[in-house]
Amino acid sequence: MPHPKVLAIHDLSGFGNTSLMAIIPIMNRMGIEVTAMPGALLSANTDYPDYILQDNTDLLKKTLLHWKKLQLRFDAIYTGFLGSPEQAYLLLENLPFFMKKETVVLVDPVLADEGKLYSCYTWEMVEAMHSLISISNIITPNWTEAVFLSSYPYSQEIKTGQVQECCAQLAALSPEHIVITSAPNSQGKFSSVAYFAAENDFFREFECNYAPVVFPGAGDCFSAMLLAGILNGFDLVQSIKGTIAFMQKAIEISIPVVQDRKTGIDLVSALKKDPRFFFSHKE
Repeated sequence: MPHPKVLAIHDLSGFGNTSLMAIIPIMNRMGIEVTAMPGALLSANTDYPDYILQDNTDLLKKTLLHWKKLQLRFDAIYTGFLGSPEQAYLLLENLPFFMKKETVVLVDPVLADEGKLYSCYTWEMVEAMHSLISISNIITPNWTEAVFLSSYPYSQEIKTGQVQECCAQLAALSPEHIVITSAPNSQGKFSSVAYFAAENDFFREFECNYAPVVFPGAGDCFSAMLLAGILNGFDLVQSIKGTIAFMQKAIEISIPVVQDRKTGIDLVSALKKDPRFFFSHKE
């Protein structure tokens, strides 16, 4: 049986376990073939105080044209960090060509964290991401990205029901499923994952073990594993649960061994065990 095929458009950070450097090994370990296009090249991830960034918009245009000539089709499409707002509109126009009837489109709207945009972005990128989200099945923002995209007021201290309200506003952008990867709980800790299904307003929060550390690329790993779970035949709720279980173990493994946490999660160690173990029980 052929392996599922994913098109991943994200940045490539040469140093550290983030973006495509994390996504490709996770997908491969889960039995998925990856076709990758770096929308930007970075010398190191954006958690470092300075880095070199090359915008690959021109290369993306040429690559999409070439792939059209090759008549490529994918079982899933995953977009993340983009090199320019123009790239979002390019993908909006061109990605439908690479879809089959059942293609899953996951947009990780990489824009911001901790209440502020990444230094390489302006609000023009937020508007561009609105457009790209319109063709997605699943979006996986963190809490900051969720509130920026929905115009919901940012706060670390929230009341019961406010995460669900934010999800409902995001649903107006047309994604079928919203998974907020670092939603704040009632204690103000970013230790839960929130899921909202737009079709029936179904909402569920998954509480996670709180770890007082930050690993860049954790969101990339989460989105990659979530999509990999779906492509391995698990439903979305079980894929969320399996991804949470994997991420908690990966962070637990990384805390004592990763000296410079800006480099990200220790995926060499985290992927030694087949991650499908964490998806062993369907609901």
